[in-house]
Amino acid sequence: MDVKSRFVERILQEEGVLMTRYQEAAIRKRTTSRSGNLLSHRAMTVSAGTGASGTLSLRHIDYERFLDMKRLHRGSKTYRSNRKIHNRFVFGTYGHVAKRLMTEFTDEVAAKLKGTINAG
Repeated sequence: MDVKSRFVERILQEEGVLMTRYQEAAIRKRTTSRSGNLLSHRAMTVSAGTGASGTLSLRHIDYERFLDMKRLHRGSKTYRSNRKIHNRFVFGTYGHVAKRLMTEFTDEVAAKLKGTINAG
């Protein structure tokens, strides 16, 4: 694995851990847990690509997205939801990842990563 792919993988891993931690706190605060499915069916994975590519994936239960919508229509009634447990964290993480990838890859970071790659 080269230096850039190691850097991308590290950034994605750090941001993914932060996203899941903050999102879990929001889910616990803004929802009432009956079955625990929202928290138990979540998983975050990071896979490094070649060069400066990589993937951060968040797997979650389908209805998490519906709880995040401003209005949920059931029949003729409209229920307000807007719990802010999904989009806020996903799109916030996109922004943090982009900013960190653009600004944090310096010669010093590359040298440190080369040292860890050679030692491991």
